Amino acid sequence: MPWETVQRLVGEAARELRRGVSEEGTRGSHVVSLVNAILNEALAEEATDIHLEPMGSGLRIRIRIDGFLRERPLQFPQEVAPVIIARLKVMAGIDTAKRNRPQDGQIRYVHEGRSIDMRAAVLPVVDGERMVVRIMDAAERFLSCDELDLTPRNREIFERLIHRSTGLLLLCGPMNSGKTTTLYAALSALNEPDCHIMTLEDPVERRIAGISQFQVNPEAGLTFVAGLRAALRQDAQKILLGEIRDRETAEMAVRIALTGHALFSTLHTEDTVSAILRMIEMGVPPYLLAATLSGVIAQRLVRRVCVNCREEYAVTVGSREALALGELYHPGMMLVRGRGCDCCHGTGYRGRMAIHEILPISERIRTVILAADSKRALQKAAEEDGLETLWQDGASKVLAGETTLAEVGRALYG
Repeated sequence: MPWETVQRLVGEAARELRRGVSEEGTRGSHVVSLVNAILNEALAEEATDIHLEPMGSGLRIRIRIDGFLRERPLQFPQEVAPVIIARLKVMAGIDTAKRNRPQDGQIRYVHEGRSIDMRAAVLPVVDGERMVVRIMDAAERFLSCDELDLTPRNREIFERLIHRSTGLLLLCGPMNSGKTTTLYAALSALNEPDCHIMTLEDPVERRIAGISQFQVNPEAGLTFVAGLRAALRQDAQKILLGEIRDRETAEMAVRIALTGHALFSTLHTEDTVSAILRMIEMGVPPYLLAATLSGVIAQRLVRRVCVNCREEYAVTVGSREALALGELYHPGMMLVRGRGCDCCHGTGYRGRMAIHEILPISERIRTVILAADSKRALQKAAEEDGLETLWQDGASKVLAGETTLAEVGRALYG
């Protein structure tokens, strides 16, 4: 098992510490090898996050794979936990002497010949310091629009929305639903010499050659709002605003879109209609929102059925799956599922894909926005325009054999 190497290095590091090596003297020691081994194994398993949590008896390591945290069966002596955290703090440029406050840092780690960007966040807890290492680019390249798992209909709408020269385009969904990946794919598609693109992010997740990227720094006066004002003086045509968090930012984003710029941003809402209502709740006048909003995209990530252990099965009449499919079901229907194997750690799933709900703003919807009407009225107008909901898009990918109804239900309803 790969993690057996990590466990062996834990023992060697513990013996080294007992011989009197200090936390600050770990360079060139077994602790360095141990930390590198932890990072290497997490990368090999295509993890997106590594959680290092001090417990009363030592350290617990969990890694997030396909959206799920999975604990690794490692035994750490109590004295090893702080030096692992200390080593990672050194790698991230974090002050090792300060242990009583939250700190953040960046790690540039070389794995199999390529550089991996990671973000480290440390937090003091009862038993020591807890750290989460976010792996920012487990994939070497950006996804293209062709790889966003969009249906042909949604792909056509998406392309039309991102290529508009003016207007506000919102991406919504919970944390870790792939919003940034979708936005970066859009920027990559738009990144041409004749188009000046700027981003305001907190933090800058990945660097894109040819695009001016700025990290928000409130202490230096570079807030989202200040950054948006500065972007106007930089002759930007398209602007990516990392997130709309408050009324002031929402109003500024709308007013910039009104001046003839294309602005992309994100919101934490459940679906497309909820994003419209959230903007109004933030204090954006409905007449401004109706005039500037070009579209809203909602998305979730669902796990793919493992290609190594997938199998077909018949959906029986009257089963829960048949009822969930409704009119899509027909007798004799075959779906796919994963049996569970070593490749997918027994889960039946490996890798993730996105399901989408894309709402272009039509005149019908603008009229409802102007009336500041209810969510029901907006939903009805969207459905009359032919909106395909997240559930409908997920069901179409279930029928295509890419995921399961259980997984779509989990992503949408918990």
